Amino acid sequence: MIEDTSPAGLKAADRAPVLYGRYEVLSELGRGTSGIVYKAHDPKLDRLVAMKILRPELVSFDESGVGLKQRFHQEAVAAGRLTHPAIIAVHDVGEAEGRPFIVMEYIEGGTLADLLLGGQPLPLADAVEIVVQVCAALDYAHRHGVVHRDIKPRNILVGPGVTKVTDFGTARILDASHTQTGTMLGTPAYMSPEMVRGLAADPRSDLFSLGVVLYETLTGVNPFNAADLAAVLYRIVNIDAPSVRHHKAELPLALDRVLRRALAKEPEARYATATDLANALREAASGEKRPWTVRTFREALRDLRRTWLLSRPVRVMVSVMCLAALGAGTWAGLRGAPDLPRTAAPASVVKREAEPTARPAPTTPALRPAAPTVTAPASRPATPTGSAPPAALSRVAAAPHESRCLSVNAVPFAEVYVDARPAGYTPMACLRVPVGEHRVYFQMDTQRSPERLLRVTDRHTPDAPLRLSFDFNTGRFIEQ
Repeated sequence: MIEDTSPAGLKAADRAPVLYGRYEVLSELGRGTSGIVYKAHDPKLDRLVAMKILRPELVSFDESGVGLKQRFHQEAVAAGRLTHPAIIAVHDVGEAEGRPFIVMEYIEGGTLADLLLGGQPLPLADAVEIVVQVCAALDYAHRHGVVHRDIKPRNILVGPGVTKVTDFGTARILDASHTQTGTMLGTPAYMSPEMVRGLAADPRSDLFSLGVVLYETLTGVNPFNAADLAAVLYRIVNIDAPSVRHHKAELPLALDRVLRRALAKEPEARYATATDLANALREAASGEKRPWTVRTFREALRDLRRTWLLSRPVRVMVSVMCLAALGAGTWAGLRGAPDLPRTAAPASVVKREAEPTARPAPTTPALRPAAPTVTAPASRPATPTGSAPPAALSRVAAAPHESRCLSVNAVPFAEVYVDARPAGYTPMACLRVPVGEHRVYFQMDTQRSPERLLRVTDRHTPDAPLRLSFDFNTGRFIEQ
């Protein structure tokens, strides 16, 4: 009989413990964008803990060698001060083998992402209860000056009768550390539009991400999911999420109103606090209506101003109406202006240039001396009567200025130049450029990519853009 000496075949007492610092690593719980989470044992306090160890490539990005570790320690201390039933407690922070780690409270169960595997939505009551508890955690953190920045199903732990948010502080410190290199951290499908644009994130960014989580929990579908990163980012910034009733017709209609506000593209149009979102969600899910008081009336007016007046379609419509009113006023002013006295000769010239050349010359002798002036238009190219050469020329001239989509990306982030002019930073799902040939290259710090000659045509739409990607690590373009 052959004895099984593999690690799996040995008894727990016979296996040598795998130590990381003072902690004994027992098993892997999951992997994320920033690190690996292990189930571990703390021998000092004799308890199970969850240990998150940063990925080695993230540590190697930090040029200063100690800057990331110092900031990570500071953020972990700040997160450790958040004491709330719906927030995972931070027990310890340290470093082993050159890699920082954070030790957190261990919860039996799994993540919300595990519950949503296979695209199966949760019952309405369960979804609302989970999101309401996350709202409580976010409201507490926001009031203490901490923005999560990476709310997603994998950072929401769900156990028997408990929901807890994890990874507070980690996303912020990692994002701040890698702004210079341009590495995109986090899960793009849950990012807010302002984060996609590279702007500062505030508590309302967390509410947008939680709105995406709520949508997916109710329907099993991420509203901005797409085939590639560029398409995901484009949808987050430009495309409104479809109605949840499109996926589940039995959901209350009021949920659409809640999600429409939570997923508003402009931060000012979203809920002001996580508590406001939780209250609106409970009301929409239960069908209960609050009694109308002076306070609720004021809140309704405030919601109307934020969701309607600040929405993009309304702002565009108001702008168009203002331009139309300005044009109408200008036209009315021109029509109401007094006519200036005209001399006979110029009136004859203007009139005859506007008339067809085939019109007979007038027989009044007094006007015959002006006839040579009429022959001036004859020097222009002859066109058939009834044709519209000015419109045709206008169409030909406008064609080169029609814009189509160029999808650009670089690893890491970089500035893109089109025809030697800066056009923004990658990734961009739809960089609008005129139809025609353009020379494009990427610039990152002192490094510059080779120049590519691209031909943008009418068929390069937002759904099918012309794609160009460059990898600064290999110094080569990434073939699509």
